[in-house]
Amino acid sequence: MDTQVPQRTEFAYYKGRVLRFSLILLIFTAGLAAAPFLPERPGQSHPSAVVFLPIAALAGLLMIAMLLKIVKAEPGLAISSAGIFIESYADETIPWRAVRGIRRSQRRRIDQMYVDLDPAVARTLTRRGLARWVPKALRVSEATAVVSLRLLLGNPNWTYDECTDFLAKDREQQSLAGGDNAVASEAEQHAEPVFSLKGHPVFTYALIVILIVIYAAELKFGVVLPKDGAPSTQTLLVLGGTFRQRILLYGEWWRLVTAALLHGSVMHLIFNCFALWRAGILLERLIGWRWFAGLFCVSAIGGSVASLLINPPNIVGVGASGGIVGLFAAVIVASFHFPSGPLPSILRTGAIQILVPSLLPFFAQTAGGMQIDYAAHLGGALAGGAVSLALLKAWPRQRFHPRFGTAALVGSIAFAVVALGSLWPVSQLRAGYLADPFVQYFQGQYQLAADDFAARVALNPEAAPYYHLWRFLAQIRGNDSRAATDLRVEAGKLDQSKWPYPVYQLFLGELSPEDVSAKATSSDSLCEAIFYVGEWHLLRGETVDAAQKFKAAFLSCPRSFMEYDGAGGELARLNRK
Repeated sequence: MDTQVPQRTEFAYYKGRVLRFSLILLIFTAGLAAAPFLPERPGQSHPSAVVFLPIAALAGLLMIAMLLKIVKAEPGLAISSAGIFIESYADETIPWRAVRGIRRSQRRRIDQMYVDLDPAVARTLTRRGLARWVPKALRVSEATAVVSLRLLLGNPNWTYDECTDFLAKDREQQSLAGGDNAVASEAEQHAEPVFSLKGHPVFTYALIVILIVIYAAELKFGVVLPKDGAPSTQTLLVLGGTFRQRILLYGEWWRLVTAALLHGSVMHLIFNCFALWRAGILLERLIGWRWFAGLFCVSAIGGSVASLLINPPNIVGVGASGGIVGLFAAVIVASFHFPSGPLPSILRTGAIQILVPSLLPFFAQTAGGMQIDYAAHLGGALAGGAVSLALLKAWPRQRFHPRFGTAALVGSIAFAVVALGSLWPVSQLRAGYLADPFVQYFQGQYQLAADDFAARVALNPEAAPYYHLWRFLAQIRGNDSRAATDLRVEAGKLDQSKWPYPVYQLFLGELSPEDVSAKATSSDSLCEAIFYVGEWHLLRGETVDAAQKFKAAFLSCPRSFMEYDGAGGELARLNRK
């Protein structure tokens, strides 16, 4: 071989494929840029909108970089006896002596060649493109150049073989010159991180089983009968979903933990369990079950906090998605522990497939009508990413798993203790809710409701006339023959010149609905008249007229009135029929 004029083989870019990839990036960039302007609930912006435009800008820059490859006359790859030139990596031709090895990764439509470099030489090279502006800590690998063989003209197998042949010939020359000992010592000095993927993600499977058991408990111990196999909003609130007023005013901070263990529907549970399984396959065996559990717990709390702070105050938040999204963010960060090889690419690709859709609110709600809590996704991702950055610092290359696993386990145990400790306040809330006669009434427990309405009279004498009306309604619904007699007895105790005596006369058949409305002398009494006229129609089987009255009462009655809640309950019950 002529050492004065080295043989050189160049590989140009496959312009058609580069252009196709650029168009895909263009569509992706446009979608990201448009996401913040998608229609959403009135008065509420997308909680993760702050990440869209920066990512769109980055994708746009990447698209421009790809288009420049078509315009430039430079080859994408060039090899000679002097070294290897990689257009996407550095300005200089890299001498073969600085190349530690060449590997290849093939998966579906991905065919990449990894050129591992001496880190000392890599730091002296002038990086190209966007990599020049990326902080070193966030680069895929400072000492690994990645070449996409599918973007180059020619057969990828032949291209890879040519590169390895040149490297082998250079190694022969180094061996003849006595340089094999130096190469061996250099390889030992820059040993790759050790890892093990043996075994099964046992904690992941255990957590999936726990979530399924908890969902079954939601259906079994719900305060309202489930509809289509899904717990009601009241059930989720009582059993521990996040709700701003309950947490901030009543100090129920344990909800930040319990909300991550509850789910709103079977599909909600299935999707989260599938995503959790994917995260466990990618991450648990790499970092160990202790760190995996700790990351899930911290991310789950981070998701609950973000949901509490960003969502409207009337939203009940549940779901393990905050913890799961945090795990996928941790997968991406943890992949930087491995400077080269196919493993980091596999980790990032697997994580991005779940992480990106979970942060981009292309859908405001599911097919079942549940709102998707993107705020929890964002909070979980930030928490998981932050903790995994600290994890990298505690992960020596010579250890299979990061250090301080015991500390991570202690954090997980604290999470479990709070979850178990919440069983007491949850049981008290459930018992109090089920003891509410209004709850009993709308669940069809009419005799129990009638008795409890009568008991409420002594607790709140001012509202006694209204409790007697509700007692009458419960007795009528429960086919109690004493209903009219009891109502007549209580009517005799009232001042006939004051409200709500006309309502009693309505149910006793002494006044018409029009007469009752005419006797209402204030807006409050009028809204009450409208509601009880609706109940009068409902008792007669006139559901259309009843629904109209209930809608009017729901719109006109103050929220503190029992008639407001009554109208909402009756409308909900009519809609279920």
